[in-house]
This record gives sequence, C-alpha cells and structure tokens, in this order.
Amino acid sequence: MSKRFDNKRILYILGGLIVLLALTILVKLPKERATITESLVKIDTAKVYRIIINPRIREGARFEFQRINGNWTVRQENLTARPEKDAVQNILSEVMNIRPKSLEAVDKSKWNEFNLTDSLAIRVQLLDEKGKTMTDLMIGRFAYSQSGNPYASPGGSGIQGTSFVRLYDDKRVYGVEGFLALSFSGKFNDYRDKSFIQANKEDITKISFIFPADSGFVLNRKDSVWYANGHITDSVAMANYMNSLRYINGQEIKDNYKPVQNPDYEMRIEGNNLLNINVKCFKAGDENEFILTSSLNPDVYFTSKKDGIFDRIFKGEKYFTAKSPKKTR
Repeated sequence: MSKRFDNKRILYILGGLIVLLALTILVKLPKERATITESLVKIDTAKVYRIIINPRIREGARFEFQRINGNWTVRQENLTARPEKDAVQNILSEVMNIRPKSLEAVDKSKWNEFNLTDSLAIRVQLLDEKGKTMTDLMIGRFAYSQSGNPYASPGGSGIQGTSFVRLYDDKRVYGVEGFLALSFSGKFNDYRDKSFIQANKEDITKISFIFPADSGFVLNRKDSVWYANGHITDSVAMANYMNSLRYINGQEIKDNYKPVQNPDYEMRIEGNNLLNINVKCFKAGDENEFILTSSLNPDVYFTSKKDGIFDRIFKGEKYFTAKSPKKTR
C-alpha cells in the first residue's frame, strides 16, 4: 500500500471526525441545554401580594408576608408584626436570581438525597392579589466546593456553594449557585423588625435618664461639649456611648407581654431633625433580666440580660463623669 494512499485515508478519517464534532455541537448540545431552563422563576414581582414560607418541619411553623395597602406585614397564626426592613425585597431578589446551572435529577427517586421532600425542604410560595400561585419553590440542601480562583467566591474564601431546588409541581432537580437554604433558614422571629434605637449622634442634644431612687440625671450638649448634670463629661466615654446609640436592635422578643406597673428605668433622646425616642424598661422576675420597649417600635417588647442592651443604654452618671469632675458655673 502506497504512502500516498495512507495519507489520503487519514485525511478522510480526520474529515469524518470533524463532521462528527460539528454534528455534536449543532445537535447534541442544544438538546442538553434545552433541559435546563435559563431562569427558574419568571414573574412580575410587583404583582406579589403574599409570600408563604414553610420552614423545614424541625425548624418551626409556617408564616407569611402579606401586602396590605402598600405595606407589608409578617404573620404567624394569630400574631401579626412589622417585618424587618428590606426582608421582602431580599426574598424576592433571591427567588428571581435563581439560575439553574445543572440538571441533577429527573424523577422523585433523588428527592430525598437532595432534601427536596415535603418534610426536608423549605417551601416558598408567591401569590398574587387574588391568591393565585405565581411560583411554588422547594429549596433543599447545599454542597460546598473548592474554587480554583480564591477571589471568585464571596469574601475571597475560595469556597463555592451549589444549592439544590425544584418547582413544587416538577420532578426535576436543579443545581444553582449559592447557599439558598441559608438565605431562607430563618424562623418567624428572624424576619421581624427588631429596631430599637436609630439616631444620628450629631442630631442628639439631650438625653434624660430616670432611675430608681431618684438617681436619674440629664446629659446636655452645649456647642460641642457634653455635660452631665452640669459636670463636663469624659470625652472618650461620651463618644463611645454616642456611637453605641447610632444603631441598636433588640434580640429576643417577648410576645404577649403586658406591663402591670410603671417602668423601673426610662431614657429619652431629644435633638434636632429627629423624633424623640423613649425607652422604657421593666424588671423581670429574674433580677438579671429586663424587658424593654422603644417608641421606635412600640408594639414589641424585648428581653435583655443585665449585660445586654440594658447595659448599653442605661449608664450611671459616674460612667460619664468619673474622669472629668470639673463643674461649670
């Protein structure tokens, strides 16, 4: 057999492989991509009026957000509350940004493996004004993977996550980037507004304290100097305290609490360009526990240990003046 014939045969084989590769790209890959939808949820979020979240069974009872006259509430059974700022927007954003990157299963046999059964998954339903379901999403477990690029993942940790999801009425399981289960793992109280004190320290000009046994006092700002009952305050202590007032959230909520007596401690913040903020504090049965409420969120009561937000707010006069005993005329 001549060398020329061998070369000719090799060219034929090579040409055939090229044609086969082209057919694979033109036929097979589009079919594979057709099984993965570009976006799992395609809705107009402006038409969402209810969001129902069913946590995993072991994590608590279902709760829902509802839009009434343009304002959102969050409710569980007979308890209705104001949701945390941006809570609804964050939920909608997470749902709308689900982009499947892989098809992990096509039947129910794999649901348990991906925590996508009714008892293992987190279920998120979005409904319109008439109660019609717009989307019904099941969120299962997630898996970690090491990224080749340490800067590709959030925080530059090099760790990437894949979450497994499906639509409630669909058998198919998709893998999506991120940690959706963490984003939706909160209970009812985790989504409630816990605002307690929010104030621009530059606007505050007066803080009044009412303590037991008439031991209260007043902080006043004159120009740029703070005074406690006429005594110049220690600048470092005062600065630390004012910085702490910029943003304070409560933690543990005490539902159904009804005060039966006057507050044991009170604090009032006054100033320019802000509504007065009143804080009331009641002693609980345990001498190390207190119950507090703020006019910023008047329908919510929070519990606090003595070294919690109670200590951040209620400082004695000596805290402010111990290093600066000088008194003004």
